[in-house]
Amino acid sequence: MIQHQKQYFHPEPSKVRLCHFERSEAQSRNLSFQSHKFPRSLRSVGMTLSAAALLLSCNRFDPVDHVFPNSIYLDVSQMEQVQAANFSNRVQTASQQLSVVMAYPEDTDITATVAVDESLVAEYNSRYGTDYAFLPAQYLDFTPQTVTIEAGRTTSETVTIGFKGLAGEGEDQTGALEIDRTWLLPVRVTSDDMATMDGSSIAYYLVKRTSAITVAAQLTDNWINFPLLDQPGPLADVYNDLTAVTYEALINIDRFDTSNDFGECNISTVMGVEQYLLLRIGDASFERQQLQFDGSGNGSQFGKLPSKSDPSKKLEAGLWYHVACTYDQATRTARIYVNGQLTDEAKDVGVTGSSADNRITLAMQALGMTEAYRFCIGWSYNDFRPLQGKIAEARVWRVARTQQEIWDNMYRLPDYVAENYPDLIGYWKFDEGSGNTIHDYSMYENHGQAQSDITWPSGIEIPEINKTE
Repeated sequence: MIQHQKQYFHPEPSKVRLCHFERSEAQSRNLSFQSHKFPRSLRSVGMTLSAAALLLSCNRFDPVDHVFPNSIYLDVSQMEQVQAANFSNRVQTASQQLSVVMAYPEDTDITATVAVDESLVAEYNSRYGTDYAFLPAQYLDFTPQTVTIEAGRTTSETVTIGFKGLAGEGEDQTGALEIDRTWLLPVRVTSDDMATMDGSSIAYYLVKRTSAITVAAQLTDNWINFPLLDQPGPLADVYNDLTAVTYEALINIDRFDTSNDFGECNISTVMGVEQYLLLRIGDASFERQQLQFDGSGNGSQFGKLPSKSDPSKKLEAGLWYHVACTYDQATRTARIYVNGQLTDEAKDVGVTGSSADNRITLAMQALGMTEAYRFCIGWSYNDFRPLQGKIAEARVWRVARTQQEIWDNMYRLPDYVAENYPDLIGYWKFDEGSGNTIHDYSMYENHGQAQSDITWPSGIEIPEINKTE
């Protein structure tokens, strides 16, 4: 089996006069707070905020609409007070942003102050059983800031909380913020003009300068194309005439779709070439949340690994996994690894006698095979099988990596210099943090382009399960 690693005001429904408007099914879902997703206190805040959102959908704001007192709160604390502020150990400065929001507009300007409140540290530690220290002032680039919510509006200007000197000075990083230690930074909004909303007027930032990976791309209804592979030349040649392959990546699936606009959905795509050599999750008549390596192409011919479902091998939504697969024509062996552990293996399968006619070809378009599928990350067959999750550290090798090599290097390649890894033909760290170009850090520079604008989520910290003390 795979190892996965105060009272709130409730508006009475009978007293909330909702104005007439149309909303989609998706909007209706966004306004519902299911008990299995949120603690009771957060559901209470959610219902209050949802009622406010409904009122904001009206075209007018008569006194009868205001069935509960107006109040201000921090937008980042709308659903969760605790905010992860994880920074790479390589960055010197960083920031977090927030705004002050109120339930519904007022006829006059409302001013508020956002400030750090060290007195809340003891309260937090007592509530959560932690022992976090207050973030040392030398690393904070922020002073109390007064903001204004203008009349007729519900949101203030953006407040930026800055962090400085994180990596210290010089090559030895003198004075750097201690690495892999969590510090607490409580931030509170106050106002003389209006009351604050209980539970959402405070944000607790857990600040950590971490050695873990802190950047990943969100591939929801999105994927990465590699147009350079369609052009004949040295780059395409690197991806063709192969006798062995390894795919690997760090993934975190948000949801395993079973239906979408196209119809039934039973696959989440990791990477590869459709109907040829593809790493995916799920298949028709197969466990929806289990990895499968499809080697149906001429260069592999081993079919589907595994061909039968095993519920004990399900991946869970919301968890980070390192996934990898290998195929070697010489040994006629295909393997799947999850978190460095072998989960599936097939021996004496696939190509018998490697030759120029049956080598692995990942850049078929460059060979004039215009009807062939392309190598992609997060796409296969059609537009309705995306990853639907986050991804980092994706790699393609022209060798079958050993289990030890996969385990040792799941998160980073040590002392990485591209020229020292000639068999690494594609290396996409997904560490850009902005933009839609995914850089290839291998010596072959096969840069990828997102199909649509990439979302770069904050608060990423990928736990390193192979790390030893």
